[in-house]
Amino acid sequence: GLWVAALHPEMRIAPPYTEWTFSGSTIRMPEFCAPALGNKPNLVTIDAHVPEEANGLLYKLGSAAGGLTCFVEDGVLCYEYNLFIIQRTKIRARDKLPTGKVRIEIETTYVEPRPAGPLKVTLKVNGAPVAEGTVPVSAPLLFTANDCLDIGTVHGSPVSLDYYDKVPFKFSGRIGQVHVKYLAAS
Repeated sequence: GLWVAALHPEMRIAPPYTEWTFSGSTIRMPEFCAPALGNKPNLVTIDAHVPEEANGLLYKLGSAAGGLTCFVEDGVLCYEYNLFIIQRTKIRARDKLPTGKVRIEIETTYVEPRPAGPLKVTLKVNGAPVAEGTVPVSAPLLFTANDCLDIGTVHGSPVSLDYYDKVPFKFSGRIGQVHVKYLAAS
């Protein structure tokens, strides 16, 4: 029973893809079908139109019991990695997002490439880094068996307490597309 979960997370059932392109309205993709954003080196690129004082979800994977999320709060780009409620890592830009057409990138790489190893997360806006942080412990397998990847609006359980009372926390701008690509392990 614990062979995959504890000893060989690389053997988990997962889609064979290494790259995805989603519309800005993709919702309810089960986690076991979605990109493994919480435990594989990856780059998420979001092309969006951002209004002044933007608010809302860009994407979330998982649930209140564990997951990760990227959202905008009062114009500020935010990221949270919720390790099963035990540990929450929050990364926030200092400045507000520019308005208009904006490219947001979230790059996740291992600090130590091992199951549950720490992750470095870098947030970029229009190619320039705006924040970075380290997730001390990553989820080695999945966050949840019953929640999903949502883009642009929260349809399942909210990952972050920062928008818990604002669900469905629909993004006030427009998301053109979200591109996800696995990166080669470093």
